[in-house]
Amino acid sequence: MDLPKNRQEYRNLDCSELDFTDRSLEQARFIRCRFKGASMQGIHTAHCFFEECDFTFARLNDSFHQSSAFLSCEFHGASLFAAGFEQCKCTGTTFAGADLTACTIKGGDYSFTILNDCDFHGWDLRGIKLEHAFLQNCNLKKADLREANLRHAVLTGAHLEQADLRGADISGVDLQSIHFKNTRIDLPQAMLIAEAAGCICR
Repeated sequence: MDLPKNRQEYRNLDCSELDFTDRSLEQARFIRCRFKGASMQGIHTAHCFFEECDFTFARLNDSFHQSSAFLSCEFHGASLFAAGFEQCKCTGTTFAGADLTACTIKGGDYSFTILNDCDFHGWDLRGIKLEHAFLQNCNLKKADLREANLRHAVLTGAHLEQADLRGADISGVDLQSIHFKNTRIDLPQAMLIAEAAGCICR
């Protein structure tokens, strides 16, 4: 089977046996395609669109994705070591269970993503949209979450010790179930946390 080409659309294609190593893809569209266990080290996607695609156990080490969309995709067991996502849209996608070591995210929309138990220790997550994201038991210690959109995110059991939340939107978040210690917050956030603890702020 030939490798997918730029500016083409593919549906229900099984790409598991294809070698995408160090390939570049631009403006390609993939709907319900399978990349399970595929070799995708060093792949560079730009303005590509993936919807309901299976990337389980795919090898995406050192890959880079620029302004691409991954909608309702599955990355469980995938290796995203040193991968980069810049201004990508990943709504509804599951990253829980993926290796995110040394991965970087710059901007983008990660609303409704499933990120439970992921390790974001020290990550730069400034300005990222994480509305309604599932972040249960995540390690967000020392993470930079300034100006992030965390509205209605599920952070049960998450660790935010020494994280920076200033300017982040945390409305609708269950703040009592989060581990705070030496966390940097602003005054409006302090009031929300106090109210969640039963205090009356007037």
